[in-house]
Amino acid sequence: MVLIEWSKELELGIPEIDQQHRKLVEMLNEFYTELEEGHQKEAVEHFLKNLEDYLNFHLDYEEKFMEEKGYPESQMHKKTHEMFKKLYAEEKERYLNGDPKALRELVAFTFSWLFSHIMKTDKKYAQYLREKGLI
Repeated sequence: MVLIEWSKELELGIPEIDQQHRKLVEMLNEFYTELEEGHQKEAVEHFLKNLEDYLNFHLDYEEKFMEEKGYPESQMHKKTHEMFKKLYAEEKERYLNGDPKALRELVAFTFSWLFSHIMKTDKKYAQYLREKGLI
């Protein structure tokens, strides 16, 4: 198993948000490490709790940040966040109701979120704000 390494490619150049994105990398790595060590129950409990806390804190923080800076696509961006929260709730429910595939799908989506949402969608608002001199 290979852990995810934080890289410059993931950085937006907004220290608070970069630090929060790093937490997502750490969370995934912690999950993989706990699984590797044979602590499946704890790994799943920690992952679900940490991801829920992360989604509630980070996504709200990022939305407020974009609105405060006047990012014109903040509502569209917020919709992608709402989609992730909805997917999280649905997959967690499926998992708790006995579908182990739901957890794999949630982990896979979280992993892809790192590399698709952060590297494309988040970079787009960071670039806009930088060009406008707002960060």
